[in-house]
Amino acid sequence: MAAPRTRLVSHRSALGHWELLLREPDPCLRAHVRGRYEGFFESAASFARRLEVPFPGVVLIVNFGAAWGMVDRDHPTRPAEKRDSFVAGVHDGYSLVESTGVSCCVQVNLTPLGARRFFGLPMHELANRTVDLEDALGPAARRLAARLGELRDWESRFALLESFLAARLARGPEPSPAVAFAWDKLAEKAGLVEIGALAAELGWSRKRLIAEFRDGIGLPPKTLARIFRFHRAVERLTGAASARFAELAHECGYYDQAHFNRDFREFAGSTPGEFLRRRLPDSGGVLGD
Repeated sequence: MAAPRTRLVSHRSALGHWELLLREPDPCLRAHVRGRYEGFFESAASFARRLEVPFPGVVLIVNFGAAWGMVDRDHPTRPAEKRDSFVAGVHDGYSLVESTGVSCCVQVNLTPLGARRFFGLPMHELANRTVDLEDALGPAARRLAARLGELRDWESRFALLESFLAARLARGPEPSPAVAFAWDKLAEKAGLVEIGALAAELGWSRKRLIAEFRDGIGLPPKTLARIFRFHRAVERLTGAASARFAELAHECGYYDQAHFNRDFREFAGSTPGEFLRRRLPDSGGVLGD
């Protein structure tokens, strides 16, 4: 029997109420979509901010609830910049996202190459940025959000979203085969790839590899490799009730626990232990400051 394509995670406590519906994408789109589609509803009670850490992908949010607030992490007391539907390119640092009311949205995590094809934009234009979806996609973004908001059930929303994704991806520009090869190698090895050797395998200089990644991925290959490694560590960390950090560091390819801690401070703004303690229950994410 085939595994179900959808799964519901629900939480209700003094923290608030949220529901997360996870839907497997159609197999023909899995080369472009990282993980599952996510349908999200939340009414938070005791907190407003979540911490979003880097991961090797591009986040697409189609919103039909309250706007989101993008907090300047260097000046967290400043008013947050409001965003409705948006796209966030690959980041090399953490972000703080603020709820402004009852949240309801659909999220798709695209591969950078999938995003390059979907938006038809060089990925350096989105790297380390959060952009209004209409600015990246044109008027189609507003129409899509309106149609998704009119639908009353998540299955219909996912069907519409998938049809929209498939149509745009089918007519988008093909990625560079060499960059696609390099991406696949980094993904397969969770970032544990020597970048000089990867460039040599492609017959390129490091300089050319970096330039090609700027267009197709948005960040340099060495930075992306670090993000892959960090993302693997976060997955291992958040999937465990407790963690032996030295063992986890070794498993994920860090030289030692000090190296592991340095990456966590850069990418998550905290130690691994602090990050673990700030996890919200039932796939609620990580509590922000």
